[in-house]
Amino acid sequence: MTVDMVKGTATLAKKVWYFIQSTSAAVGSSAVLPAMQTEGSVSIEGDSIDEQTKFGRIVMPSSNEDSIELTTYVVPEDKAVDIITQAKHKGDQVKVWRVVVDKRYAKKTGTDPNSKQVFPAMFGYAVVDSVSLDDGDKLITAKYKLNIIDKLKEGQFELTDDEIATLDAIYEYENPGEKTGNFGTDEQ
Repeated sequence: MTVDMVKGTATLAKKVWYFIQSTSAAVGSSAVLPAMQTEGSVSIEGDSIDEQTKFGRIVMPSSNEDSIELTTYVVPEDKAVDIITQAKHKGDQVKVWRVVVDKRYAKKTGTDPNSKQVFPAMFGYAVVDSVSLDDGDKLITAKYKLNIIDKLKEGQFELTDDEIATLDAIYEYENPGEKTGNFGTDEQ
């Protein structure tokens, strides 16, 4: 057969998570998963040299201009808002990862049942192009545009099942009488 074809279920966008880290974070620090991510997009772009000569057209690559745009709802104590805003104000860079956290892409790193899994990821150092906070009449929205230095690098991001479950869950199971107050309040 001369045609390759794939059948299956498409990857859900909600399984793509973006992680942020300050470039001044100490070695061994965790990456931050921005709260309430609503949208994310990666642009792999760049310019080309396109010239005409007496002998025909010359077209060749010139530059990489990769970028990531991320939209989240603002949640109290979400470190990502501060990391990105402070980087913009100080002229610092941030580190950013785009990770496809879908079990169909996972590969185990060991034989232990709780060993980490690796998921396909893109990584880059970024300059914060813009931070926008929209204080409309509904939820506060934060939008970030991160311009990647050089180009996004492909790699693998490690996560355990427990880390995925914790990051994926809004709250955990509790028994009757264990806590008081509404979800998301300090009384809990």
